[in-house]
Amino acid sequence: MKETASFVALAFSAFAALGGIVSEVSVPSASMGKNVPASVILPDGYDAGTTNRWPVVYILHGAGGSHRRYIDEDMGLPGLADRFKVVIVCADGDKTSWWLDSPVDPSCRYETHVVKELVPWVDSHYSTFPVRGKRAVMGASMGGHGACRIGFRHKDLFGAVGLIAGAVDLTPFPNGWEIARRLGPRDKFPERWKAHSAISEAAKLKNGEIEIVSVIGTSDIFLDPNRRMHKLLADNKVAHTYVELRGVDDNASGHHLSFTSTALPVVFSFLGAYLDSGRGSLAGCGR
Repeated sequence: MKETASFVALAFSAFAALGGIVSEVSVPSASMGKNVPASVILPDGYDAGTTNRWPVVYILHGAGGSHRRYIDEDMGLPGLADRFKVVIVCADGDKTSWWLDSPVDPSCRYETHVVKELVPWVDSHYSTFPVRGKRAVMGASMGGHGACRIGFRHKDLFGAVGLIAGAVDLTPFPNGWEIARRLGPRDKFPERWKAHSAISEAAKLKNGEIEIVSVIGTSDIFLDPNRRMHKLLADNKVAHTYVELRGVDDNASGHHLSFTSTALPVVFSFLGAYLDSGRGSLAGCGR
């Protein structure tokens, strides 16, 4: 079973951010009655005038961010699009949507947006493979929660999930990052908080249903929930790849954008292998 728990030094470096075409688009959202922005990165060689089709990696940002979070921070996404020959779509989930369809806020329908609006829109506007085996979803922090929950709940759309320092369990953070704004107070709705946590969806998975890679730093605030999800998957014999990265200090292995920048190529190596061969792997990571 492909289940790993690795403790390694931060030896990976981001690939050069060369090539790739970055554009901003506006995606109609009937569920929320507005247009939602996104950033699309096309790899070098993409030509809409040919019959060639491309795999897609959807990226969900963390709390306080936007679809431009990892572009503005210059994390090398164009270079990753070129290296792994994929279209990258950076979705927008508002500041603190938690990528949920909120049971208390009808204006927050970001799971529906990604699944029923964004993915079909991308497939209709770009030369992409409209099949799950050529789609992956990933994210960091709040986006890691969203990628897990959406990916696990919609295995018909996504064949692989990647997360970086994902907030996979919401229940330990009753006052954090406006989660209560989306779900109501935790003490009043404990079962709702549990049901909307990504770890609860992980508990339903069967082996082989979806490829999973999880990368987290050894000083991260979400380390314990990630270890618990790793153990849950291992106990249920669900194959997955779990990596803990230890840096030289807390910034290098904590909940920081610098760690996200380091982990992105690791996650893309796994997802790129899946999109190319149907099986995720870190065998080529760091090359």
